[in-house]
Amino acid sequence: MIDHDSFFEEIRLQAHRPPEELIPDEFNELKKKFIIDRNVEYPDPEYLIEIGGVPTMPKGNLVALSAKWKNGKTFFCDILAAIFLGSDQFANCRSLKETGRVLFCDTEQARSDTARIHRIIEAMIPENRYDDKEVHCLREADISEDMEQNGGISRFDFIKCCIEHDHPDLVIIDGIADLIYNYNDVIESQEVVNKLAAIANKHNCCIVVVMHQNKGQKDKNMKGHLGTMLFQKCSDVFNVEKCGSVFVASHAVSRHRNCEDIAFKLDANAVPMDAAADRQLQVELNRQQAESKLREMLACAVPEDGTPVKRSEAAERLVR
Repeated sequence: MIDHDSFFEEIRLQAHRPPEELIPDEFNELKKKFIIDRNVEYPDPEYLIEIGGVPTMPKGNLVALSAKWKNGKTFFCDILAAIFLGSDQFANCRSLKETGRVLFCDTEQARSDTARIHRIIEAMIPENRYDDKEVHCLREADISEDMEQNGGISRFDFIKCCIEHDHPDLVIIDGIADLIYNYNDVIESQEVVNKLAAIANKHNCCIVVVMHQNKGQKDKNMKGHLGTMLFQKCSDVFNVEKCGSVFVASHAVSRHRNCEDIAFKLDANAVPMDAAADRQLQVELNRQQAESKLREMLACAVPEDGTPVKRSEAAERLVR
């Protein structure tokens, strides 16, 4: 095994030597681990689900899901898990694998709320897929690993051990900020994102992490340095927004192809259901209202008899 510290110190000491003598055989071996060979055809990632004919949720990658407070993030996580596990509730979505496992780790809510997540997912999937998922409540666990009541394991390490032991295809962490002490700390943020990315790559799973957006109404950026790191490192970012009684999940950023929106609403039992038709009606109503408002504004600015009006006067009437 190479002692990298002493190895690179030796390179620094030999810096005066010609380039061909500078790099020893050990470094050539090390380079093989990272080099991209032009003669090798590297396969595309394996995708877990398809939305509107576009594959998404790539294995070996991180995916971020963001929204304002109480705008449907967890419900969309339920939907992603259900689609992968064979749900047919959403007409434009399907699983790309007939078998596979889901690991859902809730870090924020009480046990009763996490249990509701479990029931909601089961309400949307075939009964024969019930055992293909595990849902955990980590609210009682701690960020550090030295808490006796945690059995000496941190939230992050618990999730890591679950992935290593059970080999899930889809991992959902709701939410990632609870794995560290300060989402505005550059070192902590970089470390947790890099570790999760490495785990996703090593165990060939898709890890979906949930992160709140900034408080500003029009600011859809994820919070803090952690949000910045996620935006840089994740292969895909989804935003969820509540529009009246309908929630809309949009594919904001992708390294590959963006898929179409998913619109959903909640039934009487608070189980998500397809709301594509409701969303279409809502969009059409908004369009009609905008046109009506524009006609009203023009009617105020332009006399009915068609008398010419100066631009400055028309502008003044419009802003009254």
